[in-house]
Amino acid sequence: MGTRIIRDSECSTESPVHNGHPCQVIYGNGLGISPLLTSKYNTTYERKIFLPQLLPLEAYDLFIVLFSGGKDSIASYLRLLELGVSKNKIELWHHDVDGKHPTRHMDWPVTQAYVQAFAKAENVKLRVSYRVNGFFGELYRIGASYPIEYEDEGEIKTCRLTQAQIESDRIRGELLHILTSEEHEILKEYGQRMKFPAKRGDLRCRWCSVCLKCSVGDAVLRHLEEINCANKNILVVSGERRGESAGRAKYNEMEIHRTNATAKSHRLVHQWRAVIDYSLRDVWEILRRHEINPHPSYSCGWNRCSCMCCIFSRPEHWAGIKELFPNEFDAFRDDEIRLGFTLDNKKTLDEYVGNAKSCVYRGDPQALRQLTTGHFTADDVYQMGTWKFPIGAFKGSAGGPC
Repeated sequence: MGTRIIRDSECSTESPVHNGHPCQVIYGNGLGISPLLTSKYNTTYERKIFLPQLLPLEAYDLFIVLFSGGKDSIASYLRLLELGVSKNKIELWHHDVDGKHPTRHMDWPVTQAYVQAFAKAENVKLRVSYRVNGFFGELYRIGASYPIEYEDEGEIKTCRLTQAQIESDRIRGELLHILTSEEHEILKEYGQRMKFPAKRGDLRCRWCSVCLKCSVGDAVLRHLEEINCANKNILVVSGERRGESAGRAKYNEMEIHRTNATAKSHRLVHQWRAVIDYSLRDVWEILRRHEINPHPSYSCGWNRCSCMCCIFSRPEHWAGIKELFPNEFDAFRDDEIRLGFTLDNKKTLDEYVGNAKSCVYRGDPQALRQLTTGHFTADDVYQMGTWKFPIGAFKGSAGGPC
């Protein structure tokens, strides 16, 4: 493959496989993995997180795969297996962006069932974490952000709260009526959101990724150090790829992770973007080789799993949501009116969708049923018979970054 980045829009079923061939087993051989492209070393921050190569894989005590249920996170997990990493050293960490919200959903109804089924079929540990009330709790937040929780051996545990969170939760708990202007102002002192994430690569503006994924995973990892992560070497594995977007093309393959704390907590944490230099075709080749039935969204016409109502969805994707989930679509339209803030940077949702043709593909009734009902079992994880590319496998990079 060399150093040329193969964009997703360049790939098809006929594209050659470059990096997606079976990996050579190196676990236990004392070999470290070096990046294909040299890591950046220009700014103070880049020097702080610089990692020339990974430790030998056997030197890591725990492999945390950030697992959305999408094709790239699956491919990252499968690459670990092919390199020889034992399943008993791997955990799949799924961040539920809906955070058990009582009424509203940003993600596909089937995603939680899919990740649970995958973990069960593969017999690997799954850890689910979330910010309470998820996307819509954060969208309409007045006061500090809601707590972060995670599931641990059947128990729900709460990460350490800030004083602002404690006070905000106390005030919210006492308010069993519509906020008075005075109460509203008291809560606002602890922060507020009341706007959609911006369609930008900058995570400071695209708050959904930071608040519902990055900070959630970091908080859980730090909280677990008191239980079973101290004195351990941890490798966090994620599935970003250069071919997805111009922003991701600039990522380092490996870095010292944000939660690294070798001096204070004797916890070494590295991050590895295991398929960053894989083309879209490479990723699908790995799933084909392992006969994985991908998330039903791909088989129903979507080119990316992401969130069901991702802010980067194109008009045809939103037209598909309107077709399959009309109540959710109408609720987003109401959100724009209530907030006085549109989902798109310049247009209302109706203006953005316009007369776009729905992306929904109805040629796979089983996948469509799974997508809309949320029913997916461990028996559905592997494809029976001849493996086929899903209809959404090669539709370019439409939809932008996750």
